[in-house]
Amino acid sequence: MPDLTMPPQKLADYLRKSNIALALSSTDEDAPLVLVNDSFCALTGYAEEDVIGQNCRFLQGEDTTHAMRQPLHDFVHGEGPDAGRFPVLNYRKDGTPFHNYVYMSRMRDRSGEVIFILASQFDMTGALQRSKVRKNDGTLYDALTDISQITREFGLAMQESSQLLADSVAVMARLTLDDPY
Repeated sequence: MPDLTMPPQKLADYLRKSNIALALSSTDEDAPLVLVNDSFCALTGYAEEDVIGQNCRFLQGEDTTHAMRQPLHDFVHGEGPDAGRFPVLNYRKDGTPFHNYVYMSRMRDRSGEVIFILASQFDMTGALQRSKVRKNDGTLYDALTDISQITREFGLAMQESSQLLADSVAVMARLTLDDPY
Protein backbone atom coordinates (compact mmCIF):
# COMPACT_ATOMS: atom_id res chain seq x y z
CA MET A 1 0.00 0.00 0.00
CA PRO A 2 1.46 3.42 -0.94
CA ASP A 3 2.34 6.00 1.71
CA LEU A 4 -0.52 8.50 1.45
CA THR A 5 1.43 11.22 3.23
CA MET A 6 3.81 11.38 0.27
CA PRO A 7 2.70 11.96 -3.31
CA PRO A 8 3.27 9.29 -5.95
CA GLN A 9 6.66 9.75 -7.64
CA LYS A 10 5.16 10.70 -11.02
CA LEU A 11 3.12 13.42 -9.34
CA ALA A 12 6.09 14.69 -7.33
CA ASP A 13 8.26 14.81 -10.46
CA TYR A 14 5.59 16.70 -12.41
CA LEU A 15 5.09 19.28 -9.65
CA ARG A 16 8.82 19.80 -9.14
CA LYS A 17 9.30 20.54 -12.88
CA SER A 18 6.58 23.20 -12.98
CA ASN A 19 7.52 26.86 -13.38
CA ILE A 20 4.43 27.77 -11.32
CA ALA A 21 4.94 28.07 -7.56
CA LEU A 22 3.32 24.91 -6.20
CA ALA A 23 2.81 23.46 -2.75
CA LEU A 24 1.25 20.10 -1.92
CA SER A 25 -0.08 19.35 1.53
CA SER A 26 -1.51 16.21 3.03
CA THR A 27 -4.87 16.31 4.75
CA ASP A 28 -3.45 14.78 7.92
CA GLU A 29 -3.70 16.79 11.12
CA ASP A 30 -2.96 20.44 10.25
CA ALA A 31 -2.50 20.02 6.46
CA PRO A 32 1.32 19.94 6.56
CA LEU A 33 3.28 20.57 3.40
CA VAL A 34 4.72 17.42 1.86
CA LEU A 35 6.23 19.01 -1.25
CA VAL A 36 7.10 22.46 -2.56
CA ASN A 37 8.86 23.20 -5.82
CA ASP A 38 11.72 25.56 -6.66
CA SER A 39 9.29 28.23 -7.89
CA PHE A 40 7.55 28.22 -4.50
CA CYS A 41 10.92 28.61 -2.80
CA ALA A 42 11.89 31.47 -5.13
CA LEU A 43 8.56 33.24 -4.52
CA THR A 44 8.63 32.91 -0.73
CA GLY A 45 12.36 32.96 0.00
CA TYR A 46 12.09 29.77 2.07
CA ALA A 47 14.06 26.61 1.36
CA GLU A 48 12.16 23.34 1.03
CA GLU A 49 13.67 22.00 4.26
CA ASP A 50 12.36 25.12 6.08
CA VAL A 51 8.73 24.44 5.19
CA ILE A 52 8.09 20.71 4.80
CA GLY A 53 5.87 19.54 7.65
CA GLN A 54 4.44 23.02 8.28
CA ASN A 55 1.03 24.43 7.41
CA CYS A 56 1.26 27.27 4.85
CA ARG A 57 -0.05 29.75 7.40
CA PHE A 58 3.60 30.50 8.26
CA LEU A 59 3.42 32.82 5.23
CA GLN A 60 0.79 34.98 6.95
CA GLY A 61 1.72 38.00 9.05
CA GLU A 62 0.50 40.92 11.06
CA ASP A 63 -1.54 42.51 8.27
CA THR A 64 -3.09 39.24 7.09
CA THR A 65 -6.69 39.69 8.19
CA HIS A 66 -9.18 37.20 9.56
CA ALA A 67 -11.29 37.83 6.44
CA MET A 68 -8.34 36.64 4.31
CA ARG A 69 -7.59 33.65 6.54
CA GLN A 70 -11.11 32.26 7.00
CA PRO A 71 -11.77 31.09 3.40
CA LEU A 72 -8.39 29.30 3.38
CA HIS A 73 -9.21 27.64 6.71
CA ASP A 74 -12.64 26.59 5.47
CA PHE A 75 -11.21 25.12 2.27
CA VAL A 76 -8.51 23.14 4.09
CA HIS A 77 -11.17 21.77 6.44
CA GLY A 78 -13.30 20.49 3.57
CA GLU A 79 -15.89 23.23 3.21
CA GLY A 80 -17.06 24.39 -0.21
CA PRO A 81 -16.21 23.25 -3.73
CA ASP A 82 -13.13 21.19 -4.56
CA ALA A 83 -11.30 24.11 -6.19
CA GLY A 84 -11.05 27.79 -5.46
CA ARG A 85 -9.06 31.00 -5.55
CA PHE A 86 -8.09 32.80 -2.37
CA PRO A 87 -6.44 36.22 -2.23
CA VAL A 88 -4.30 36.59 0.88
CA LEU A 89 -1.56 38.92 2.07
CA ASN A 90 1.54 36.78 2.64
CA TYR A 91 5.11 37.51 3.70
CA ARG A 92 8.39 36.26 2.31
CA LYS A 93 11.11 34.93 4.58
CA ASP A 94 12.75 38.38 4.59
CA GLY A 95 9.48 39.96 5.79
CA THR A 96 8.47 41.52 2.47
CA PRO A 97 4.69 41.41 2.02
CA PHE A 98 3.11 40.24 -1.23
CA HIS A 99 -0.46 39.81 -2.46
CA ASN A 100 -0.75 36.10 -3.06
CA TYR A 101 -3.56 34.61 -5.12
CA VAL A 102 -3.67 30.99 -4.04
CA TYR A 103 -5.48 28.56 -6.34
CA MET A 104 -6.27 25.34 -4.45
CA SER A 105 -7.66 21.98 -5.53
CA ARG A 106 -8.53 18.99 -3.42
CA MET A 107 -7.07 15.76 -4.75
CA ARG A 108 -9.09 12.61 -4.11
CA ASP A 109 -8.07 8.98 -4.23
CA ARG A 110 -10.10 6.35 -6.09
CA SER A 111 -12.49 5.94 -3.16
CA GLY A 112 -13.23 9.68 -3.17
CA GLU A 113 -11.31 10.54 -0.01
CA VAL A 114 -9.37 13.82 -0.12
CA ILE A 115 -5.70 12.97 0.41
CA PHE A 116 -3.86 16.05 -0.83
CA ILE A 117 -4.43 19.74 -1.39
CA LEU A 118 -2.57 21.28 -4.31
CA ALA A 119 -1.94 25.02 -4.07
CA SER A 120 -0.67 27.21 -6.89
CA GLN A 121 0.79 30.52 -5.74
CA PHE A 122 0.70 33.72 -7.80
CA ASP A 123 2.26 37.01 -6.70
CA MET A 124 -0.27 39.62 -7.78
CA THR A 125 1.29 42.59 -5.98
CA GLY A 126 2.33 44.45 -9.13
CA ALA A 127 -0.90 43.68 -10.94
CA LEU A 128 -2.99 44.93 -8.02
CA GLN A 129 -1.04 48.17 -7.95
CA ARG A 130 -1.26 48.70 -11.72
CA SER A 131 -4.69 47.57 -12.77
CA LYS A 132 -7.27 47.13 -10.03
CA VAL A 133 -7.51 43.38 -10.60
CA ARG A 134 -10.50 42.92 -8.31
CA LYS A 135 -12.68 45.21 -10.43
CA ASN A 136 -11.42 43.54 -13.59
CA ASP A 137 -12.19 40.10 -12.12
CA GLY A 138 -15.83 41.11 -11.76
CA THR A 139 -15.99 42.33 -15.34
CA LEU A 140 -14.22 39.18 -16.57
CA TYR A 141 -16.55 36.94 -14.59
CA ASP A 142 -19.59 38.68 -16.11
CA ALA A 143 -18.16 38.32 -19.62
CA LEU A 144 -17.29 34.64 -19.09
CA THR A 145 -20.76 33.97 -17.72
CA ASP A 146 -22.27 35.49 -20.85
CA ILE A 147 -19.92 33.56 -23.13
CA SER A 148 -20.61 30.34 -21.24
CA GLN A 149 -24.35 30.82 -21.72
CA ILE A 150 -23.89 31.43 -25.43
CA THR A 151 -21.57 28.44 -25.92
CA ARG A 152 -24.04 26.11 -24.17
CA GLU A 153 -26.52 26.90 -26.93
CA PHE A 154 -24.06 25.26 -29.33
CA GLY A 155 -23.45 22.24 -27.11
CA LEU A 156 -20.14 23.51 -25.78
CA ALA A 157 -19.03 23.65 -22.15
CA MET A 158 -16.85 26.22 -20.46
CA GLN A 159 -15.59 26.31 -16.88
CA GLU A 160 -15.34 29.48 -14.82
CA SER A 161 -11.92 31.11 -15.09
CA SER A 162 -11.00 30.69 -11.43
CA GLN A 163 -11.88 27.00 -11.44
CA LEU A 164 -9.97 26.49 -14.68
CA LEU A 165 -6.88 28.10 -13.17
CA ALA A 166 -7.23 26.13 -9.96
CA ASP A 167 -7.57 22.86 -11.85
CA SER A 168 -4.98 23.43 -14.60
CA VAL A 169 -2.12 21.72 -12.81
CA ALA A 170 -4.36 19.43 -10.77
CA VAL A 171 -5.76 17.68 -13.86
CA MET A 172 -2.38 16.22 -14.74
CA ALA A 173 -1.66 15.50 -11.09
CA ARG A 174 -4.94 13.64 -10.62
CA LEU A 175 -4.14 11.41 -13.59
CA THR A 176 -1.01 10.24 -11.80
CA LEU A 177 -3.06 9.25 -8.72
CA ASP A 178 -4.70 6.56 -10.86
CA ASP A 179 -1.22 5.24 -11.75
CA PRO A 180 0.87 6.21 -8.69
CA TYR A 181 4.07 4.33 -9.46
